[in-house]
Amino acid sequence: MLRGIPVLPGLLTYLNIVLFGLEVSPRCEIGPGIFFPHASGTVIGAWRIGSNVTIFQAVTLGSKELDMEFDRKLRPDIGDNVVLGAGSKILGGIHIGDHAIVGANAVVVDSVEAGSTVVGIPARKVRTRGVVNTQTAMPISAHQNQ
Repeated sequence: MLRGIPVLPGLLTYLNIVLFGLEVSPRCEIGPGIFFPHASGTVIGAWRIGSNVTIFQAVTLGSKELDMEFDRKLRPDIGDNVVLGAGSKILGGIHIGDHAIVGANAVVVDSVEAGSTVVGIPARKVRTRGVVNTQTAMPISAHQNQ
């Protein structure tokens, strides 16, 4: 929308950094319903962020290498209804699937399938759509009853 006015997106970006501590690239496509409970220290350099995404503080979405041209192949693509935990880093040309959860301080460098929960450095899958511990494939309810 603002691509035809080259100065305005840059001005709005810097104003956002000063007022909220949130850096959002004017080139990132962002769907409706994005929510920043605590925006401070967050850097948004993704290619696309879907709808109804929650991004906590100090999250970084961006390239793994210097990318002044904003190449789609080097930027993350975030699906719908995703939660990105505090301090998480999502780096490179990867896809975070719909309904995925990225744990606090996780470093994600590989794509995450829809409905998965990933944690750690580097991030690894610990849950998929109601199944905990993919080794035993026990439903969540079985863990709660133990």
